[in-house]
Amino acid sequence: MATDGIVDESAVLQAFDGSPGFQVVVRAPDLEIVAANRGARDLLQRARLVGVRLRDLRDPGIQTIVTAMSEVVRTGMRFHEETIPVVADWSDPASGVWVDLEVTPWVDEAGALVGAIAAGTDVTARVRAASLERSGAATADERLARAREVVLRLQGALLPSTVPLLPRVDVAASYLVAGLEQAAGGDWFDSATLPDGRVALTVGDVVGHGVEASAIMSQLRAVLAARLLEGATVLDALSAVEAFAGRVSGAFAATVCVSLLDPHTGDLEYATRGHPAPLVVGPQGARPLPTTGDGPLGSRTEGRVATARLQDGDAIVLYTDGLVENLHRPLRDGLTVLEATAVEAYRGADDAVRTNPSVASRICQLVPAVLTDGGFTDDVTVLAAHRREAPAPLHLDVPADPGRLAEVRGEVDAWGRGVGLGTRDRAALVLGVSEVMANAVEHAYRDAQPGDTRTVEVDATIRDDAIIEVVVRDHGRWREPDVDPGERGRGFSMMASAGLQVAVDTTDEGTTVTLECPARRPAPVDVADVVVGVGQREKAPVAVTTDPEGARVVRVGGAVDHRAAAAQVQAEILRLSRNGLVPVTIDLRDVVHLGSAGVRVLESLLLTIDRLQVIAPSGTPAAQTLEVSGTPFVASDA
Repeated sequence: MATDGIVDESAVLQAFDGSPGFQVVVRAPDLEIVAANRGARDLLQRARLVGVRLRDLRDPGIQTIVTAMSEVVRTGMRFHEETIPVVADWSDPASGVWVDLEVTPWVDEAGALVGAIAAGTDVTARVRAASLERSGAATADERLARAREVVLRLQGALLPSTVPLLPRVDVAASYLVAGLEQAAGGDWFDSATLPDGRVALTVGDVVGHGVEASAIMSQLRAVLAARLLEGATVLDALSAVEAFAGRVSGAFAATVCVSLLDPHTGDLEYATRGHPAPLVVGPQGARPLPTTGDGPLGSRTEGRVATARLQDGDAIVLYTDGLVENLHRPLRDGLTVLEATAVEAYRGADDAVRTNPSVASRICQLVPAVLTDGGFTDDVTVLAAHRREAPAPLHLDVPADPGRLAEVRGEVDAWGRGVGLGTRDRAALVLGVSEVMANAVEHAYRDAQPGDTRTVEVDATIRDDAIIEVVVRDHGRWREPDVDPGERGRGFSMMASAGLQVAVDTTDEGTTVTLECPARRPAPVDVADVVVGVGQREKAPVAVTTDPEGARVVRVGGAVDHRAAAAQVQAEILRLSRNGLVPVTIDLRDVVHLGSAGVRVLESLLLTIDRLQVIAPSGTPAAQTLEVSGTPFVASDA
């Protein structure tokens, strides 16, 4: 109650506490909250706010409000902003709370600044309504972009970001996620130099998509890489992967190709487990190597190793089946296109790759682009290694003159590009050489006499252990960097931060600085913009029929290219065989596409049903896939 200018404080407090939206009042200079209504307490999910300082409110969703109030107290200027998200993750308008915020200075009767008053209105309903209105193509594009980024980050974290470069072997890789429903994939690749000097090249494929497939492929890749780096043979390494896969749900029927290449002799050992064999490309054309005939992981087949030899100039191409298998193209046609495109890339005949000096990089650029033109359903991985002439070492002998630094940087950058280094590694190398050269120019010849040699030598080479080594020599003396760098020694700190290993050797004859960095090329991961989606699949849906009673023959037609289709086939076979108790024949002559999901089901059924016969007439799409996967079948033409 108020009478004659006397305010009913209780009524004022009740009105303030129940006022719409939220109200927060802070007092300077400590920005302590002196008043907050129920709306503010609910928004910040605190039973009590009075007495709390703004700096103690650390919820990331309200930092805009905290900052705005702090600025108003600091400047005395009003703040107004609409549609502020007050959530931990405000990328999704459907979650959290959105407010319109106004913060005004709180001044006393004399006009002195006392603090700030924040008033906010909940506009979440308005934001969500507007979001629904915009939920057409624009929203879909945004979500697709976010999904694409998630896929790229996931695959980038699980796959190697680079491949090694050696004097005699140039390696490149590319990985293209099919993008179907923006799910991460189960393809993997790897390349590493081994203790005996050989290069390991591996490519594999786990059935399916999604986080599970990505997690499984990363584990299989890690086991295989660890055994090879320990010096294991191809068969021993595959045995370790086989044993590990037997204990990991979802790893059954994964495929893999392992190749070990001697850079100097060209001798190649390789083994395929249900996976396409490598393709060799050279000046005379392309020749596919034969598979070693073994089934995928879990098929209980004994591993075998094949050998081949790459001549000088030959390139080997490893890939996953998603590159050549497609609904709109038979497997053999895909293999034919692969061979022709690989030869075209090798020769640099296509305008898209003509200016790229790296054969391996040209193959990994052109082959996926051509074979996925028009869409595809499975991830695509390509790994190529080219037996090249060793790049000529770089040797520079330049005067110790600051004006020559730019020239040296340009020479080092051009040499690194020719070797195959990526942009980031080239930049680090150029930085290191420039810093060492600048030190030599500035400090090496401070005490030189007329007629003394005043030059700096720069020698760069790529070693057999995939290391770039650059040696910078002068014939004078310069100070060691201080412990506290200040303006001295900063270059060494920068080189270390760039990932360079630095060694300094100072003698009476001069100073030698050796820089080392990994010799590697980036291995890009990308998401397809065009995929063969559900609409195309429905043109050839899977069809499962049985012969008249007593025959126990399951005839499969259409596309067995995803898990649902494969599960339909599996269920009918198990029903007809009474869960494996009676013999059954599977006829695949009418299958237009047999993907890895179908192969996985067939391998599982062959292990479960003792008298199971798989029929796929020669030349049919199913027979072509089964030949590659090493799955037993009868090539009946009846």
